[in-house]
Amino acid sequence: MNFKDQGLIIYIKKINENNLLIKLLSKNNGLLIGIVYGGNSKKNKLVYQIGNFINFNFLKKNENSIGSLNAELSDPLLSDFFDDRYKLLLILTCCALINISVNENQKYKKIYDNSFNLFLALYNKHWFHDFSLWVINFLSELGYGFDWNQIKLKNKYIYLKNLEFINKIDSNKFDNNYIEFPYELILNKIVSYQQCKLLFKIFEYIMNNHLLNNSQKKIPRIYFEFKNVILKSLG
Repeated sequence: MNFKDQGLIIYIKKINENNLLIKLLSKNNGLLIGIVYGGNSKKNKLVYQIGNFINFNFLKKNENSIGSLNAELSDPLLSDFFDDRYKLLLILTCCALINISVNENQKYKKIYDNSFNLFLALYNKHWFHDFSLWVINFLSELGYGFDWNQIKLKNKYIYLKNLEFINKIDSNKFDNNYIEFPYELILNKIVSYQQCKLLFKIFEYIMNNHLLNNSQKKIPRIYFEFKNVILKSLG
């Protein structure tokens, strides 16, 4: 099996002095795992980094063997954000979240496309709003989506157990699973401490209680570093 594709590098492991094992989310072929021979050389280090988009050639001899690949960089370039802690943490967070959430033999073209568009949006002003949309769409592609028609109605609360929206909460039925939805952030691009905190809370609940509840996987540490940096900057 030999094909060309585009991909986002989401995980790297050094397997000896010169070679790397990498995982990437490809545009047309889902999650791929392969060896890059010479990937850790001085020449190739800038190419094979988490958060880089690449054009690559993938070779796999048979279904039971691990593939190998070679690649060249493509836009958007991770190096453009090396000097911006917030944006760099966002990129690493998205890659880490994808890494724990996707599986081989499934295609995730919308997650790839949304990630590509998000990283392009980092060149613009309202990049955190774009991240908030990425979060909502990421959950949707993994099977825990929100009804956008309900979001547009601006029903104030969401019930986290079934992701249904309601306008008012009966005080006799209130519990901690009801949470205000961050409309001002999602619909109006208003980035505030409270709106961001709501977004993070909803995301963490769904990840912990739906996506990862029967798994040994946990939300990556880099996510919490990104969250804390964002909230601290707004607090």
